[in-house]
Amino acid sequence: MDSIVEKVALVSKESARIGEYLKTLSRDGWSTESACGAWQVSDVVAHLTGAVERFGPNILRGVAGDASAPEGLPAAGVGDMEARLRANAQVAIDFRESLGDGVLTAYNHGSVKFDEYLSGLVEADKDKPCYHAAGTISVETYLNLRITELIVHEWDFRSRLDPAAVLSPDSLPAIMEMFPVFVVGRLFHPGSSLPAPSRFRFELTGAVPGSHDIVAGGGEKALMESASDKRPDAILGCDTQTFVLLVYGRINFDDAMAEGRIGVSGDSALAAQFGR
Repeated sequence: MDSIVEKVALVSKESARIGEYLKTLSRDGWSTESACGAWQVSDVVAHLTGAVERFGPNILRGVAGDASAPEGLPAAGVGDMEARLRANAQVAIDFRESLGDGVLTAYNHGSVKFDEYLSGLVEADKDKPCYHAAGTISVETYLNLRITELIVHEWDFRSRLDPAAVLSPDSLPAIMEMFPVFVVGRLFHPGSSLPAPSRFRFELTGAVPGSHDIVAGGGEKALMESASDKRPDAILGCDTQTFVLLVYGRINFDDAMAEGRIGVSGDSALAAQFGR
């Protein structure tokens, strides 16, 4: 687990690296449909840019001891998350349109501004609670979330321009660290069709190997935890990138199975229900 200072440095490094890549895009590249819903590449970059002014002030307010909702916003975790995500999709498009040909410039300026927001963070700030629309989260989780947004959304556009695109291995540890505390059970709801809770064990290989359980079904909120001596109902094996893309809905479980990207042992019929 990296220190807060190391995470801040990683945010800065990955932001700058992505900015250098964006400089190479042609006009057609910017208008290419991404892997993220109805967004073009330019919309994805606008979304990453707009998040700077949502994340940065919330982190600084949290560090100062204020985790309440900013004026005009609902309390953390209150409201329809699915509706909020749909609204955010249009917000990114509107923002991109307002920027005209200045999306890249705005992204680069935003990256510098975010570095400034984070420049004063110290290890003692790690667990301080901060406002986020989906629920109160720590400073550390906010940093992991920013890293995740950068890397998954980078894949969203790079994968449409380069079939060999991969998730940055330097950031995969931060992404995996965030999943149990923010994504699984809040943004990712597998097993909704299962009548009873089931334990799915993922044996991950490649970058950030490990063994993780996701318990889902029975109308309960899904949870993710490190594998233990609890008996799994199904065991699934894949590389870490496949797992991340599966959780974020970028790949379909059935397709990944058919392509041999996910292997199953134990109850294969139950495994086939994961994510449905």
